[in-house]
Amino acid sequence: MNTMQLTGIQCFNCGANELLQGQQGQLICAYCGSAFGEVTRICPHCGHYNEAGVRHCAQCGMQIIRDCPACGWDNWILAEHCAQCGRNLDLIEQIARRWQKTTQQRLEERRTGMAAIKDREERASQQRLAEFLELERQRQEALAQARQIQRQHEQQIYKWLAVAVAAVVFVMIVVLLISVGGS
Repeated sequence: MNTMQLTGIQCFNCGANELLQGQQGQLICAYCGSAFGEVTRICPHCGHYNEAGVRHCAQCGMQIIRDCPACGWDNWILAEHCAQCGRNLDLIEQIARRWQKTTQQRLEERRTGMAAIKDREERASQQRLAEFLELERQRQEALAQARQIQRQHEQQIYKWLAVAVAAVVFVMIVVLLISVGGS
């Protein structure tokens, strides 16, 4: 296991910030042994826990994944050795490869990464909107049903009221006929 200090990440169990990298790439608290998250998804700069497969931090934009110059395997930016072939991941070699790319190429890589984030967020937004629209449709349907039930109740009340008025009129006519016939 490799010991590392990430200032932006704390153990969810005990609050310590000394983390060890486990055999399967997860983070393990050096104090309480709690395991959480994949180390390759954590930005060492700001501590943001990114989605899987992201090469640059979604929060601060810093690079979090670098590829091995020997085998091309994606490794965490703070990894000292390649997780696939074991090669030493020399920072000087990484800087040299970076200088082989033009600023335009580096900006294009970042733009492509940001476009992927934008697309993912747009899809998530569309999904949330569809869910809200479905909830609104269900709400409107329930309101329509409630209005229909209310109308039925009102119609029943009007029917009973009409029957009651007719009964009162009938009784008054009978009483009037009896009083006229008895005199």
